[in-house]
Amino acid sequence: MTALGRGSSTSLRARVRAALAAVAGGDVGPREAARLRCVGGDITRPWLGLSPAVYGRLACEAEAVWHCAGDIALTGERDRLLRTNVRGTAQVLEFAAATAPSCRLIHMSTIAVAGGRDAGHVGEEDLTDAYGFETHYDESKYRAEVLVRAWARRHDRSAVVLRPSVVASDTELPAGAPGHPLDVFGRLLDAVAAGGGPGMPTAAVRHRDGMRLRLCVPADASINIVQDDYATEAMLRIGQDAPHPAPGVRTFHIVHPSETPMRLIVEAVENRYPGLSITCVGELPDPTPAERSIATGISGFLSYSRHTRTYGRTGTLALTGGLTDPPPVDRGYLVRALGSGTVQGGPVPDPPLVPHTTLAL
Repeated sequence: MTALGRGSSTSLRARVRAALAAVAGGDVGPREAARLRCVGGDITRPWLGLSPAVYGRLACEAEAVWHCAGDIALTGERDRLLRTNVRGTAQVLEFAAATAPSCRLIHMSTIAVAGGRDAGHVGEEDLTDAYGFETHYDESKYRAEVLVRAWARRHDRSAVVLRPSVVASDTELPAGAPGHPLDVFGRLLDAVAAGGGPGMPTAAVRHRDGMRLRLCVPADASINIVQDDYATEAMLRIGQDAPHPAPGVRTFHIVHPSETPMRLIVEAVENRYPGLSITCVGELPDPTPAERSIATGISGFLSYSRHTRTYGRTGTLALTGGLTDPPPVDRGYLVRALGSGTVQGGPVPDPPLVPHTTLAL
């Protein structure tokens, strides 16, 4: 297997080995390591940042192309997101066109391509910009999918598009690994809770006096969060194991069958940070500095929680027969997913029940 990624081949190999070790619970063996080839490159540059000779050799060798690279900054600048997610996809598609006709393209997308559609049922083949977009990230991933569909038509090739929801992990990530959305949320809360954000008292003061924090999100809000182990297995079965002989694009939603209520996320945050009380409100006309800091940092995450739309899974279920649905996302999982798995120097246990959070509209 060849992994193309940013940085030098040496640094890339170290990152990939660390990620594999985190998943496997230990370093991979020498036989597995020998099968891994890492090539430093840049998907935003012509020839993927490679020499023509290396580019051509990789294209001749490829039996499948998994395009997983992307910028997932939900509140990132538009130009930056378009550069990686749209221009980068265009460069990958150019590479894929140079591979053998039997080489399969698997493109990693997101349910966020549904954009500003706040209700209704989103089918796996649905793709429209009629509802606008919540963030520049949504737009960039939508435009990338448009490119994939045009590429498949133009070259009469097969492509698989995978649309995961918010993928979360409750295991400790290796140093330097990119965070999933809940982990990024947790890191922001950690920084603010440690006194790194404006208007947030220290842990000692919170324990003594308590603190109230309001989030501008509906009381009945929910968000689709899917566990990483289920998502990975489903995507491998669809992208690698299942046959896709006919030309064209097939799209699959990798989502949890049940939405996670925002109140569970609130309870998980309160359990993680003793002394903190969170209230969900419909409007926030006079935010405190701490509330403004949190809202700015997680604005993309909060925008998704305001949707009531659902996602079709017909194609996914058809190609993942025998794969058990993921268990419900509970508070214990959320507490662990919000950070590295430690709080105040110790491991995170399954939290005890807390009084029902006050939710005010």
